Amino acid sequence: MGNLLVTAALCLFGYLLGGIPTAYLVAKRKHIDLREKGSGNLGATNTSRTLGFRYGVTVGVLDLLKGVVPSLFALDFFSLPAVSLLCIGMATILGHVFSPYLPSQRGGKGVATGAGVIAVLFPSAIPVGLVVFFSVAIGTRYVSLASITTYVVLIPYYLIRSHIQGQPIEYARLVFLCLLSLLILFTHRTNVNRLIHHSEPKFSYSADKEHK
Repeated sequence: MGNLLVTAALCLFGYLLGGIPTAYLVAKRKHIDLREKGSGNLGATNTSRTLGFRYGVTVGVLDLLKGVVPSLFALDFFSLPAVSLLCIGMATILGHVFSPYLPSQRGGKGVATGAGVIAVLFPSAIPVGLVVFFSVAIGTRYVSLASITTYVVLIPYYLIRSHIQGQPIEYARLVFLCLLSLLILFTHRTNVNRLIHHSEPKFSYSADKEHK
């Protein structure tokens, strides 16, 4: 019962922290409603396209930290089973995607916040994730494709790594990775449609834009 209550409390904490719309708040300081600009998404990519690269990086780092904090807190201070840690991580990501602080509940797409959770719960996947993401992003200049590919690749990576190391597959972790990949695909469904029809905008670095 104790672990259940702690897990529930940390899931709520993760959801509320994950739901903080960092991109929206950063853009608001420039008197811009990011939901009405570009793709309308409250994430680092749309922030970068609208406000400039520096602001996009700021939002990306803040969103990443939202994923790190609840999972790291749960891992360091409580002896919770893996299922509890995974539930807390997923609650944090869902908070980012479906923000409780916005009327429409439309938040970001879960990429950076999900990466924060992965960094804590699957640290060995960090190098692989970075290589896949930047290889696809630089090779195609489609951030959406890079994001989707990275999360999908984590599934076979976990299976192959477990096999090579002779470790049993933890099905809770496998289910988590599968659900997270499906969530990333869901949040990128319009991007997938544009990729199919060759209308997805390519990312390009640009200097910070000035908004008076």
